[in-house]
Amino acid sequence: MNKYIQTLILGLFLFTNSALAQSEYPSRPVTIVVPYAPGGTTDIVARILAQALNNVTGKSFVVDNKGGASGTIAMGFVANAQPDGYTLLSNEMTQTIVPALFPKLTFSPIRDLTSAGIFAEAPYVLAISSKLPVNNLREFIAYAKANPGKVNFASGGSGSGPHMAGELLKSVAGIEMTHVPYKGSGPALQDLLSGQVEVLITAAPTVAQHLGSGRIKALAVASNKRLSSLPNIPTSTEAGLAAFIVANWFGLAAPRGTPSKIIDQLNKDLIKELGKQDFKEKLIAAGAEPINISPVEANKFITSEGVRWDELIKKAGIKADN
Repeated sequence: MNKYIQTLILGLFLFTNSALAQSEYPSRPVTIVVPYAPGGTTDIVARILAQALNNVTGKSFVVDNKGGASGTIAMGFVANAQPDGYTLLSNEMTQTIVPALFPKLTFSPIRDLTSAGIFAEAPYVLAISSKLPVNNLREFIAYAKANPGKVNFASGGSGSGPHMAGELLKSVAGIEMTHVPYKGSGPALQDLLSGQVEVLITAAPTVAQHLGSGRIKALAVASNKRLSSLPNIPTSTEAGLAAFIVANWFGLAAPRGTPSKIIDQLNKDLIKELGKQDFKEKLIAAGAEPINISPVEANKFITSEGVRWDELIKKAGIKADN
């Protein structure tokens, strides 16, 4: 065998091995970056997902918590990673809020990330102190209009999801409330329970366990369908305020430029897991409702949400916490 043929055979062998390696995704551990510290709903949902992907692929998906700066540290880390499918982001609602709060970021949280799908959501619940003399959303709006600025609503900080939810309620209901920012959902909830503030609009798991205490009551779920975990709480549509729609959502995103074959494979694996009752039950136990939004539709949704929150942030003059 002459050297030319040997070289040709070797080249074909290396090309074939390279092509096989590229087609076998994942062939090494995949990191899912969570933009918050361990223990919160986003972290819990990400770990449920990582375990599910471990099971369906037989490969290792590892959660890496990179909290801080309203999630932009994690978002920037993933946006600047190699677009090879081995560094992913556990993305959620904050991705669509921070572009307006931090306009000088060196990357775009929306344009520089691409979705592999959205698989769960946690609609917000309007919870109020039982000290308020109201029993439903219509009565609450009437009370707030009769007492402009005297109703205080809590949040986990300026620019947080509960803050955005409060501003949205003010806008669509035509009411005035005073924002009281806290350093996290825990302190905000404690002051709601003690009656120091009157309103907290947040994901259902935060308040659900306290609804039977007599100290707070839920007036509406900010969604167009009822929660399976709180089936007796009416939706905002049923309560007469269809424009009041707020939910945290949970997805998986990759750096822009990630090959479509990898995005498609990740989404295929997500869909497989969404078909399993065990996976859905784990999400529901964490306070998240299973949903299935394709990568194309998820990217459209994220873009539209970015526009929605940008308009509200500018209208309300919201600034990020220093």
